[in-house]
Amino acid sequence: MLVYSCSDLIFATKIRSTAEVLQIDSRPARNLDMLQARLDQVEDGKANGPVTCVMVDLELGEFAFDLIKLAATHDAQPQVIAFGPHVMVDALAGAERAGAHLSMARGAFTTQLPELITQHGS
Repeated sequence: MLVYSCSDLIFATKIRSTAEVLQIDSRPARNLDMLQARLDQVEDGKANGPVTCVMVDLELGEFAFDLIKLAATHDAQPQVIAFGPHVMVDALAGAERAGAHLSMARGAFTTQLPELITQHGS
C-alpha cells in the first residue's frame, strides 16, 4: 500500500487517482499518528495492507522531515520518496539525510509518478 502526505489537496488527489488507475491501494497520512497507524496496519475499516512506499511533500516544512524519519525507521521499511519544488535544493538534500531513499523535484516526480507508484507502491 502507498501512503502519501501532501501540502495541497490537488496534488494529493493526483497521487490518489494515479494509484487508483493502477489498482494500487493508497491512503493519506495527515499527521504522525496517521502515518504510525498506517505503518502499524491499525484496523480502521479501510484498505490496510503493508505499507511499501511513503511519499512526502517537502512543502509541508519541518513536518515533512518528521514523517520521513518515522517512515524510514519503522520496521515495515517502506521506500520513502520525498518531492518538492526544484528551488528547495537544501530541503531535497535534507530529505535524503533524514532517511528518504529518493528525493525529487516536483516536475520529475509528477512525470515519473505512474512508474514510481507501480515500482514502489505494490
